[in-house]
Amino acid sequence: MVPCQTHVLLKWQEHFNSSWASEDSVQTARRHGAAELYNKLLHNKEVVTLAQPVQELVGPRLPDFECESSASAEKEEYLSSLLHSQRWLAHRMLTQTSYTLGLHQRLVVLQRIYYALHSKYHDKFRVQMPSQSTDSGTDCGQLELASEPCLPGAASKVKSGTDVLIEMGVRTGLSLLFSLLQQNWRYAASVHPESVLCNDVLATASSVLASLPPLSLANENKIPSVGLDCLAQVADFLKKTSVSSGAGGADPTGRRLALELLLGLAMQRGSLKFLLEWVEVALAASMSSPTSTLSSSSSLSSQQSAGVGFDVIHQTLLQMRQYSGFRGDSVNTQVLKKDADGLCRLSQAALCLFEEICNLASYCLCSCSTDASSPGTDSDTVMVYVWGSNSSHQLAEGTLEKILLPKLTQGFSDAQM
Repeated sequence: MVPCQTHVLLKWQEHFNSSWASEDSVQTARRHGAAELYNKLLHNKEVVTLAQPVQELVGPRLPDFECESSASAEKEEYLSSLLHSQRWLAHRMLTQTSYTLGLHQRLVVLQRIYYALHSKYHDKFRVQMPSQSTDSGTDCGQLELASEPCLPGAASKVKSGTDVLIEMGVRTGLSLLFSLLQQNWRYAASVHPESVLCNDVLATASSVLASLPPLSLANENKIPSVGLDCLAQVADFLKKTSVSSGAGGADPTGRRLALELLLGLAMQRGSLKFLLEWVEVALAASMSSPTSTLSSSSSLSSQQSAGVGFDVIHQTLLQMRQYSGFRGDSVNTQVLKKDADGLCRLSQAALCLFEEICNLASYCLCSCSTDASSPGTDSDTVMVYVWGSNSSHQLAEGTLEKILLPKLTQGFSDAQM
């Protein structure tokens, strides 16, 4: 057997994490078990052996002729170079012993297993591990391979100066934008009602969001942490803007645009959580309108503030049916009604959206149960359909990043209702 080299380059492959996470680390306690796992790393090309440098073994270059007298500094330099070469030669011979090779294999295999476990259970806090190689100029040799494992700790939480500056700029920029929007709403309400510029900002943001491909924000693993923080800040601002009313708050048009933008974000993120949050915000906004006065102007303002665009809600319901593979006629008991301004009441829009979510869930459940209990089948088979984000291969559908339409999968056996 060719002796294993301890001067290696580590190149962890993410698609092997699941298999390494299931490996028993106790197997590395035996030399034979550690060697088998190390050979697996070599076979998968996650460990690449490198040629050992030879510069350290080159002795000092003595002069071609003998000088009359050599300085003591030159003698010490020659002696130091000879000792350095002998030390590296001894170090290289020691790295080829069976004990050193076994220890090197154990450390590399354990590092690979711990990295896989960390990626599986602590993916949120993981930073990408760069390819590493041992430093040829250090005395620690192969032990340096285990000195920088990618485990949760201080190293994975340290941010670079560039990341901190970007985060600071984005946070301060958002805070300034939110303050300017609120100030413009207050100025327009007290001085010039026609100078509402912030509504144009919300309308532009909604149009840009509508032009994006479906589920553009669904894969949170590809969104940096500062991006997720920005989405959370924007969502909180839109929620407060939609619900707040009265002096200092947004006008009815601003609240309507904030609700429409919040709904667009929920659809792009593709999660039931955000859709249900929008239903909750819409119901709260429909109840927050001022109703204490009975004048015609105040009731008109209340009616306008509790509205949302009919076309926006209608298009959202159509997209939900399209992406979920719904076939058949709609059986909603709630019917959207549009007023003269093209708006529908918030409470009705929230109920229609919630009913559509319930209908889609019931449709998917009934379709699976109908296929399983259809006459003529010999066994009670259950057909499983999957859709949504597959960024971490959680749907077991190959390399597809996201699945827009329900897809029949063969990865489940003996599935229970």
